[in-house]
Amino acid sequence: MSACCLVGLGLGAIALKPKPALGADAVRVNYGPLEFSLATESLATFAESGRVKGDLAFYARFIGPQGMAELRQFLQRRFEVSPVVISQLTYSPMGERVFQKLGSVIQTDARQNGFYALRAALLLAASDPQGMTMMNIVRHYPTRSIRINANRLLELKQLLIGQQAYRDATVKAISNQAQAEIATQPSVDFSNLPRLERAGPFKVLYRNLRFNRDRQTLGGGRITRQFNVKLYLPEGQTQPAPVVVISHGLGSTPDAFAYLGRHLASYGFAAVIPQHLGSDATRREALLLGIVGSDVNPVEFIDRALDVTYMLDELARLSQSDATLAGRLNLQQVGAIGHSFGGYSVLALAGADPNIARLRQSCENLPPSLNAAPTLQCLANRLPNFNYHLRDPRIKAVFAISPITSIVLGPESLSKIQIPTMLMGGSDDFVASVVQEQIHPFIWLTTPEKYLAVAVPSGHTFADNTGEGGSKPQPGSLDYLLSGPDPRLGKEYIRELSLAFMQTYLGNRPEYRTFLSSAYAASISRDPLKLSLIKTLTPAQLEAAFGGKPPIAIVPPLTVAPVPKRQESVLQEIARTGILKAALRLDAAPFSFVGKNSQPTGFCVDQLNALTAHIQQQLKTPVRLEIAAKSNLDDRFQLVRENTVHVECGPNTVRDDVPGIAFSKPFFLTGTQFLSQKSEQIQINPLSNLNAVRIGVIEGTTTETFVRTRYPQAKITGFAGKTGRSQGVQALSNGSIDLFASDGILLLAEAQQQNLPLTNYQLLPDGPLTCDPYGMVLPANDPIWQDTVNDTINTPEFRQNWQKWFTQSSYAYIFLNLDFCTR
Repeated sequence: MSACCLVGLGLGAIALKPKPALGADAVRVNYGPLEFSLATESLATFAESGRVKGDLAFYARFIGPQGMAELRQFLQRRFEVSPVVISQLTYSPMGERVFQKLGSVIQTDARQNGFYALRAALLLAASDPQGMTMMNIVRHYPTRSIRINANRLLELKQLLIGQQAYRDATVKAISNQAQAEIATQPSVDFSNLPRLERAGPFKVLYRNLRFNRDRQTLGGGRITRQFNVKLYLPEGQTQPAPVVVISHGLGSTPDAFAYLGRHLASYGFAAVIPQHLGSDATRREALLLGIVGSDVNPVEFIDRALDVTYMLDELARLSQSDATLAGRLNLQQVGAIGHSFGGYSVLALAGADPNIARLRQSCENLPPSLNAAPTLQCLANRLPNFNYHLRDPRIKAVFAISPITSIVLGPESLSKIQIPTMLMGGSDDFVASVVQEQIHPFIWLTTPEKYLAVAVPSGHTFADNTGEGGSKPQPGSLDYLLSGPDPRLGKEYIRELSLAFMQTYLGNRPEYRTFLSSAYAASISRDPLKLSLIKTLTPAQLEAAFGGKPPIAIVPPLTVAPVPKRQESVLQEIARTGILKAALRLDAAPFSFVGKNSQPTGFCVDQLNALTAHIQQQLKTPVRLEIAAKSNLDDRFQLVRENTVHVECGPNTVRDDVPGIAFSKPFFLTGTQFLSQKSEQIQINPLSNLNAVRIGVIEGTTTETFVRTRYPQAKITGFAGKTGRSQGVQALSNGSIDLFASDGILLLAEAQQQNLPLTNYQLLPDGPLTCDPYGMVLPANDPIWQDTVNDTINTPEFRQNWQKWFTQSSYAYIFLNLDFCTR
């Protein structure tokens, strides 16, 4: 029991590292009906003088001299961290989740979850003039005693011990596999080959660029989003240089991988390192200063990849207008290297889209783990289930270093990557566990050209945070935990592997394939940081190395709720009849409305035609589109539920509460805004109450519910039927109401339909007040039909329709909505 007490305190301090409070007089360990107590005074005396007295003398007999020495050292340990940092970490979503789990083990005197008490104790201890030590944390604990639930503690201990044993077994399996691959490879004297860690033959030119990827409102306004890009160019290169993008991690900067950019440029590559706003060092500093209330905006899971795509587009434009870049960049031959969050980013660019289904399943109840990465990945669970298609076809090879992958991508997304891919991790990485985030994901990859490198005993980071001449970190320090025993050697491995990989797959230099071998990795591997590189690994090898079923599923299942089948599927019916039956709204420009030729037109018409062509190609039989019904707010679901039509397309907000109805992947994202005349000086912000303001709404809509709930003091006027929006905008134009509320995209289109001078009207506020993704209405009991419709949302025809009806600026507007959706 004394061991349990000490383990509990140790777990509290290490996993805690930030939290505050008032004064516990004892540490009590509860094991079933039994309770064991250790007075705080006895611990304090021992920590200060080494003298053992009171109840501690009883436990000392079982702990032994070495254990007591370790206990004293632990109690005296001082954590150099400010109260501001503690506050921001423990009030962040990630910090709260970690401490809620820890609080189930380290409880209050009343046996309640110790989350709030731990946070208070850490804050007060960090503010204590004597500094934050373990004893000060105990002294500031705000209940009479600290209770440790030994049952839960032992369960947690066994779980974590099992995970650690499995990690050690997987690392050993990789070492064995590397030796097996060496035995099959031709013997090579690497001492006679070039030294890849040395600089190449080209001098390097450096430029700093600045790009704007702005948010844009529907009204045409812009919200500036500027970011810097480091560009390293080889001087004297006669051909356009292949481009390598380097994506930094969360809380980092482009400077952290400048060493790698310079190295690649010296061998003839153009290296570009973008600043990822929202998840770079400025975001970290803002978080710690209390300016920002959350860890990172989930939109960064999308923004990062789109930053790279936008940057490549801008570099192509500059190559035409900037004489210093003309003919210097081969932007159709691009590789990508990313670290941590940047590792996720480059895998997304390679074709692994965010896995919304796995996020929804896995993030409800994260189990305790030696892996912190799922907590960060689960921030993406706040993203709406939208069509995040992030692949950039210019990317021809990716190298992901310590990437986060297990939940935000998972087997389903990683298996879609079909370009050469290398994953690398550190055996002792507790931020992104090498097992869950790199080794298992390596098995999930189906691309034939794949590699896995493991550095032992490296930590998480291979960034240059101390400069090339920086000293080795001290054992036990935070830098040591994050980077391992020799960061300089780790960066050397990165330079060599990156160069060999990019020369092979971008530089058209097949002779460099020799360096992408287990034998080469073994030849450069040296203490204190060993390196293994393999090309194949199977689940059976990991199970054999562990000696049984692993405590972590190698390929975790994705459960899908059973759906009752139809007697005849929609596809079978279409194959039999040759007709795709659809319904359209005629009052919802630009999605579907009556055009100048008195015929239905709009995005939905074009998309249904694309769906028809897709089905015809899939069934290999003629298919005709028939607009079988004109839908409205009242009958749109009934038409699909009763099989009058196979699909209804319009501005239908995706919901999960409509019986018998499913929705396609969203194809647009908007939200509630107000249309007003510019002469009206109405302020709309989170504190507005719109008292006595006359607001028009369409009856029976989610917008009406929102407006009545949010602004109960406003004067609400309802407009009904398929002409409700038209009537509402007319009422606004003649002054009968002050504001008309609807989805922003529909308000703008209706004003244009009525030929209102948009210079006299405005949408308020700039960004939406609600999150409304639009999807096509489908029958709920036909998953094959749902997949068929969803497949068309990733086709070139879909993107062409998008450009035709919404333009690229509307895509920028969607990010205003995403910002709202993820708050």
